[in-house]
Amino acid sequence: MIKHRLFPYYLATILSLWLIGFTQTSAGELQLFDAHVHYNEDIWQAIPTEDAIKRLKKQGIRRAIVSSTPANGAINLFNQDPELVIPFLRPYRTPDDRYNWYKNPDILKYVRSQLKSFDYRGLGEFHLYGSQVNTPVMKGILKLARENNLILLAHSNHETIDALLTAAPNLTVIWAHGGFDVDSNIVTNKLRKNKNLYIELSFREGITEKDVLTPKWRDVFMAYPSRFLVGTDTYIGERWMVLPELTDHFQRWLKQLPPDIAEAIAYKNGERIAARKPTMN
Repeated sequence: MIKHRLFPYYLATILSLWLIGFTQTSAGELQLFDAHVHYNEDIWQAIPTEDAIKRLKKQGIRRAIVSSTPANGAINLFNQDPELVIPFLRPYRTPDDRYNWYKNPDILKYVRSQLKSFDYRGLGEFHLYGSQVNTPVMKGILKLARENNLILLAHSNHETIDALLTAAPNLTVIWAHGGFDVDSNIVTNKLRKNKNLYIELSFREGITEKDVLTPKWRDVFMAYPSRFLVGTDTYIGERWMVLPELTDHFQRWLKQLPPDIAEAIAYKNGERIAARKPTMN
């Protein structure tokens, strides 16, 4: 049920997404693996699952990591198209959970219950900072992640990513947004030290300047071509509205790389790390 205080926002989202329809341009030449899609309650109120799948496919997205708050969104989207959707469990029952999930025992119970009821491929996107990695609840969640061989999708600063990699040394960790604006040398050093770390590039600053790939980021991509993923981060309705612009941006700078490296970042890396397909329950 939609909370009364959020109803105006949901209504505005529904109207704007209905009006935009399917008038956007087609996807570029490269197929894409989108490592960061959200299909939250306000979105599924505005875009039915069948339409959401069509919007993703129209932009050349062949597979997508999808999470949602609450979990029903990702499950419903997976059931609509299990070949496209890779369901991740977000440890948030409501949007408010993002502020204290890491220390709330009820969240640990929720995650445990969800993992028993559905075959998720990963956990996240979740927000985690500093000493939050070391709470009893977080330790319990990482234990569940190890037992279920789950990929972690973490929205964190670069110090916390180090702590998470230490706490979960054998798990694949996707760093959402790649630190936003941290220096590319920090990203490079982390990739050199951590073979299980991958960088998701939504909202990542500094990659291009006036649509031209910057030399320093070209060097990073050339040095670690197997460790990057593109993502749209559709966390609000407006991001679904501008999917064509988001994917076109990736297409433009990916085509400035050698074809094999462009294909790796565009979709092959994602396909490799998410190779095990979830099963329908």
